[in-house]
Amino acid sequence: MTHLHILYQHDYDKKPYGCSVIRLLQPLGYHKRASPYQVSKGTSAPKSGTDIAIIERLWRPGTHPKSAQALITQLREQGARIIYTLDDDLLALDLPPMSKNAIRLFAREADGVVVSTEPLAERMRALNPNTAVLHNQIDDKLFGPSREPKAASDTVVMGYMGTPTHLHDLLDILGPLRRVLKRHAGRLRLELVGVSDQRDVLNLFDGLPVTMLPPDGHVAYSDFIRWMKQNLHWDFAIAPLRDTRFNQCKSDLKYLDYGALSIPGIFSAVPPYRDTIQPGVNGLLAGSDTEWEACLDKMSNDASLRQRVALAARDHVYAERTLKTHAMDWHACIERIISEAIPGAKAT
Repeated sequence: MTHLHILYQHDYDKKPYGCSVIRLLQPLGYHKRASPYQVSKGTSAPKSGTDIAIIERLWRPGTHPKSAQALITQLREQGARIIYTLDDDLLALDLPPMSKNAIRLFAREADGVVVSTEPLAERMRALNPNTAVLHNQIDDKLFGPSREPKAASDTVVMGYMGTPTHLHDLLDILGPLRRVLKRHAGRLRLELVGVSDQRDVLNLFDGLPVTMLPPDGHVAYSDFIRWMKQNLHWDFAIAPLRDTRFNQCKSDLKYLDYGALSIPGIFSAVPPYRDTIQPGVNGLLAGSDTEWEACLDKMSNDASLRQRVALAARDHVYAERTLKTHAMDWHACIERIISEAIPGAKAT
């Protein structure tokens, strides 16, 4: 059996990032019995016997071109085919030059590249023309059976979750949020998960009904999903995202999370969401502050709209965006990349 080894992105604790779990470990471990591969994973390459290696993002802390080249050489000496995978346009970030050069080296030296969105693929094809797109999906086994949307009540709970890197996205719509929370005083409140643990964020809302909902140490992705299912009881959620070069290449993952939890959402009208959201059907799209304020009012006031959108998003996610439907796409993509790779060729 073909031995496939995953070199996932990790920090000094050597635990895989959430993106590693979503993009690699869950999809490639979903159909174990039907898989044509013997899959292993780790923070370093096996000493021998690797047929295919998948290298993710920057692989490990402090990766630079020399360590990246050493890894490539070690794998090539085993006769391994190499696939590089990326889910963000890291070259658009303010990373150290050595990190960016390591990314370029991985992409150029790989037999092919797998990314999460078409805009990201367009950029990576400048480094390796053998680049394929595999969209993010949810693990239906982890999320479990679909659930009903939250029933209407006197108090409407709006929610937002995101890593601290998304704090500026949230602050971009601070004005509309403050105005709507004030206008609906007594019947609308906002819960924030993960975006920041700083009290300064709450101070920006000037005493309005905004609370932090800490995940209580549920950092590992699978634990966090279970925590979300138990603790997120939102009437609707928001997903603001600034229109930057970096964000243009991001995926619609937040829509998948909200939809899988039967939570209707308002999303920024930027590339990650424009192709997924049908306004008024499976979500709302907002661009300007005026549009955000109108959408926030609409979701706050219209319980029947929230119900319809929640059901449409949930049904769409479970029907078309799960690993049950798409896990085998990884197998087909790997074979296609290897078959289309040009031995010894380097992208210019």
